[in-house]
Amino acid sequence: MRGTPIAGRRSIIYRLWFFVPASGMAAVWLACYERAPAAVPSPQFYILCGLPGSLKALSLAAVLSIVTAAAVSVTGAVRAIRTPSRRPQRPILHLTVALGLLVGADSMDYLGSGIAYRAAMRNGANIDTCESAYHVTPGWFFFLTPEDRGQWGP
Repeated sequence: MRGTPIAGRRSIIYRLWFFVPASGMAAVWLACYERAPAAVPSPQFYILCGLPGSLKALSLAAVLSIVTAAAVSVTGAVRAIRTPSRRPQRPILHLTVALGLLVGADSMDYLGSGIAYRAAMRNGANIDTCESAYHVTPGWFFFLTPEDRGQWGP
């Protein structure tokens, strides 16, 4: 470092801003991990005879939100490496957008658990013929935890 000019040393420090959006990838990994029923046992699940269209749409939107968060994090990290800047606004913006998308995915899963609960209550007692199940996501990124509701009412 002695022979390196001061401007060269500063550019090395500025290149470390890529850790900010890259940490969004760690959050994306946690979001994928919480949705794997084999990795994190679901606190509850609902047996459904047929998946409602709104539940399919919410599940697809949650998956697309997670994929978009991954793309934003990778783009932010690559951009921070290629064009280092003194200002941290751009890497912090990429991280904020990625975390916002992950919170949105958990909120969609929260809404999906309510839809699955209502669909399971409509099934009634003939659950022997039902084949699909909806596992409730723990919601690590959302400030509301899923309600603990049993499939079989009082």
